[in-house]
Amino acid sequence: MVAGSALALGALASLRLGPATPLPAVLVTFLLFGVFLGAVNPPITNTAVSGMPRSMAGVAASLASAGRQSGTALGVAIAGMIMGPALTRGGTAFTAAERGVWWPVAGLGVCVVALGLLATGRRALESADRTAALFEDLDGRP
Repeated sequence: MVAGSALALGALASLRLGPATPLPAVLVTFLLFGVFLGAVNPPITNTAVSGMPRSMAGVAASLASAGRQSGTALGVAIAGMIMGPALTRGGTAFTAAERGVWWPVAGLGVCVVALGLLATGRRALESADRTAALFEDLDGRP
């Protein structure tokens, strides 16, 4: 939930950035994205690995990492597609075009918060226990 909040706040703060934005405001905005990146990766890996038997933990972690990297690459490509044409028109056109990226990113941050709430609820924990029971025999552990 920390990650999603930082992503949403960073995206909303980015909406206010412009050519005359003071450097401290830019640094605080970038700090929010740093908090997001630092806070989102461990829970994703933990979630991928925690319900799997030890013999499949490496596969689960690598799939989570590949999914994260693919999503990042796709996001950068989409952002470039949205903002790229504005580069030829100058700084203010680029600043206006980037707003078309930050609103969806803020929405994704809200989605991360919602998923965090769903993934830590009673129903999710019961589901994890049921799934773990299915894999108990694979590692030879009771």
